[in-house]
Amino acid sequence: MQYLEPNTDGPAKDDWSTGLILRDLRWGAKSLGAIALATGAGAVACWLLASTPGNIGAFAVLALITVVFSLAPLIYRVETRAQRRGLLEQSWRRVPAQVVEKGEDGTDRLRLADGVVLRGWFQDLPDMVLERGEVFVCGPDANGKAVVRAAGFAKMENAKVDRHQDGEHPVRARVERPLGRPLDDPATAQAFKGFRWGERAWLWAVVPAVAGGVLVLLSLVPLAPAGLVVGGLVLVLGLLGIPTATEIGRWYRDAVRAVENSAQWTPVTITLFPWQPNQNVAGLAQMPDGKLALVQFVVPELSVIANIADTGVMWIAGTHDDVIAVGVPRVPVLTFAAVQPDRDTPKEDPVPWIQRFTQPDFSGLPR
Repeated sequence: MQYLEPNTDGPAKDDWSTGLILRDLRWGAKSLGAIALATGAGAVACWLLASTPGNIGAFAVLALITVVFSLAPLIYRVETRAQRRGLLEQSWRRVPAQVVEKGEDGTDRLRLADGVVLRGWFQDLPDMVLERGEVFVCGPDANGKAVVRAAGFAKMENAKVDRHQDGEHPVRARVERPLGRPLDDPATAQAFKGFRWGERAWLWAVVPAVAGGVLVLLSLVPLAPAGLVVGGLVLVLGLLGIPTATEIGRWYRDAVRAVENSAQWTPVTITLFPWQPNQNVAGLAQMPDGKLALVQFVVPELSVIANIADTGVMWIAGTHDDVIAVGVPRVPVLTFAAVQPDRDTPKEDPVPWIQRFTQPDFSGLPR
């Protein structure tokens, strides 16, 4: 198995995949943060108005949007601590490591080859560290802070040296996992749950449309201009998003069938085309039948695309008609792509506006 790995020859900040992670976080923080500021200002204005049902409803809607979209700047601050601390000025080090059983506090622990134990909330990384027996580390610094990555993942996790160990912590034993049916892989099965929710993508447009319509009705008697404006905007945006959301739900349904009916992972070679903003990620793949086909990722996933760019291999988790489900074995990520056997170059196909707020920034992909 070949997985995405950070470059260990120079400063971590110069590694293209590390830059891809930081760029995606920065883009989300700026775009969603701007929305949070605008809606927050509107919420304050509605709070100062008369307490009519329409104004109260407008305040509630704007406050909810503010809270949701303000999470991106907060996540950016947390996820970029290593950059602010200067840890990414160092090189990524490939270090043999063991996965320690979780302590009573529920945090994850990794024991490095030199005996240092790093503690943090590592989410899905420990399973890959256990599989490969190694982790990529920058640090720790004089304060015991570090950042870790695992092969196959386009994300970093903050860590710190565990200086208060009470005795010897037991380590997890590696279990041999043959590469078989995609859904027999626990990581893929975990990602597949997101596919199930993706079938209901229409809810992301219908729910705002309904909420906007209700707010407009509440603002008619007594008349509440703020409620009419906010409700009308939410209603219109929801209605405009229904066609795209419905189409995405159809893609997800086909992708679900593809994974459910798949008996094995299928690796194929692929070359990605240079990415352009607001365009689909696309590439030319040699499909299992030996023919070249244009592959366009409708909802690209950062780790999937980064693994493809680094290894030149696309792992197909299943096929249904002109849709393929694409993932990375033993990494909890899945996405899907449209296959066009009769094309060898991408056409101008702008991403729908509703997807531009969530599409990762792939400008850092190697060419």
